[in-house]
Amino acid sequence: MIFFKVVRMLNTKEKNIKDIMVLLIHSDIPMTIEQLAATIEVSAKTVRNYLNEISEKFRFFGIELIKKPNIGTFIEATPDQRSKLKKNLFLDDINPYSSEYRQKYIVKILLKNRYTYTIQLLADDLYCSKSTIVKDLLPVQEWLSSHDLCLKRKPNQGLWIEGSERAVRDAMMTLFAKASARKEENHDLNFEMIEQLDYRVDLHNYKKIKHFFPKLEFFAIQKIIQESEEKLGSYFTDQAFINLIAHIAITIERVKVDKNIEIKNDYYDFVKENKEYPIAQWVVNELRKCCKLEIPEEESAYICLHMLGAKIQESVNKDIHYNELIQSPTEPYLDIAKEIIHLTGDIVGADLSNDEFLLASLVLHLRPTIIRLKYGLNLHNPLLQRIKKEFVNVFAAVWISNTIFEKRLGVSINEDEVAYITLHIAAALERLEHKIKTIVVCSSGIGTSQLVANRLRKALPLLDIIDVVPLRKLSQNLLLENNLIISTVPINLNSPKIVYVSTFIDEKDIALIQRSLVKSKEPLPTEILPISNDNSGKQQIIESDYCFFDTGDQPYFEIIKKHVKIMEKAGLVHPRFYENIIAREKKSSTVIGKGIAIPHAKEDYVLKPKIAIIKLAKPIIWDKQKVDLIFILALKFADIKNTRHFFKNFYALLDNEEIMNCLRTAENKSDIIALFDRM
Repeated sequence: MIFFKVVRMLNTKEKNIKDIMVLLIHSDIPMTIEQLAATIEVSAKTVRNYLNEISEKFRFFGIELIKKPNIGTFIEATPDQRSKLKKNLFLDDINPYSSEYRQKYIVKILLKNRYTYTIQLLADDLYCSKSTIVKDLLPVQEWLSSHDLCLKRKPNQGLWIEGSERAVRDAMMTLFAKASARKEENHDLNFEMIEQLDYRVDLHNYKKIKHFFPKLEFFAIQKIIQESEEKLGSYFTDQAFINLIAHIAITIERVKVDKNIEIKNDYYDFVKENKEYPIAQWVVNELRKCCKLEIPEEESAYICLHMLGAKIQESVNKDIHYNELIQSPTEPYLDIAKEIIHLTGDIVGADLSNDEFLLASLVLHLRPTIIRLKYGLNLHNPLLQRIKKEFVNVFAAVWISNTIFEKRLGVSINEDEVAYITLHIAAALERLEHKIKTIVVCSSGIGTSQLVANRLRKALPLLDIIDVVPLRKLSQNLLLENNLIISTVPINLNSPKIVYVSTFIDEKDIALIQRSLVKSKEPLPTEILPISNDNSGKQQIIESDYCFFDTGDQPYFEIIKKHVKIMEKAGLVHPRFYENIIAREKKSSTVIGKGIAIPHAKEDYVLKPKIAIIKLAKPIIWDKQKVDLIFILALKFADIKNTRHFFKNFYALLDNEEIMNCLRTAENKSDIIALFDRM
């Protein structure tokens, strides 16, 4: 026991020393002992005790630690020396005051603060100079602009944000979705409180919510949402549940500073027709009592919209009568789902038309999706990057379904929505094989849970995942009728069929499942169809004149602008083509993974269909991802023959590492054209 106490003390000491070094390396102004102590939450005496050891560590790298009375502690080092220090000490990913951190902090303060905030106050908060804050304001302004907000600044008055209340709340939600809480934060969380947490709220998300909304009466809000679910007769997925808590928290914060939402008449007319509206009114009444706050009636409509746009836990299995599931009220969703299935199936070369499970799942998914798209509600997909990485070729194929939404609804889907649909298509592709009868129990909704199922299918080809259900839907019949129950949540049953795994399925999980398999059967041949060899129309879209080799020395937008201008001069695109690309990229990146981006604009701005291929000599960073191949898509998606042909080949290209390597090592335009001729 003494040994473990000593080890914990040593680990704490090393962590504190490293944290102090991080602060000093990233700070461009002196920091007092008190500032260092307050930042890492230790006493000033503890910091003083560490300074000699820290000084020795810096001296090892040829850097002097300077301590000046009444001024503070700092290191004398050039930017190059600081950069080398970070690499040598592996500090790149743990800087709590990086430029990205500062920019998020600035946005958060300006969005949540009722009054103006000065540059000096921000500099004091972040232990940096005013000039550093001024530099950070440019990316902050760009981020706000992408959310239809404007950063205002006046001498002697400070900084503030202007824009519609709707835009402010959407920006706050985006910021929350990307926020994180420090691992050591516990917010006075004890065992009894952990027991009260809804099964859809893990400790990480609880800490995240409390970090972003420290004064929120979390458990009171949680109870209100739980009771609203009982009234609705349906249950939100884990992410939707957390998002609804965040939306309500934002509502409370804004109403407290007299910032109320305005709902247009057509929104009101739509909202009041739904059974969710009186329940949203009940939620607002409960919030009034809970928060002792006067909340306007308009907020009921706003919360109702978020309920309508939330993903619901709905189980689809092979015993459901699909014709009953997708009847009259869902006809628009049914038509769109069928179009998506037909289009993406054609591109990936697979016949998905007979997959009733896929059709029913997509119909259920599209109901809240279309409401979100129509009424401008953004749903952040927490698994976006993983989906783009693991299903890059399917993700690219699903992008074209955006044309269906534009044609039918006049709205575009962002990459978060594309990723959700990608999960459904990827799951359907893997269902083309028959495997062992398995049920997956997960707290998430269909889309997210299918990621768990997909990982299981990849690692264990014998599994035939019959259904993915929330815990409350696991019945005795399901337990009896299936050979294996794989669960990511605790089940109050004792059965050798049940295997517990983590959400992201690691090697230990796979080994555990392999030991538990009780029955298997040989998979039948897949029904994947060969890609069409019809090459007609290809040369009209891809030509050597629009294959470019670029140094990659400019920013992403500048590279696109330069080559779009060439297309514009050639009469291929409208002058507003580039402007529309940028507007879309700021709303949602078109980086699809594997170093590839596919920027595109509305087909209204395409005069003659063409694709520009830009091969960069060195990768650039866009949306925190490396990009070395850019396909500027100037396509008229209504031109099915040309467009589908390109996307079929593009899908095959992404799925073929050899062709990708050849494309990256191509030395001239004819080599690139030859690659597409081979496909």
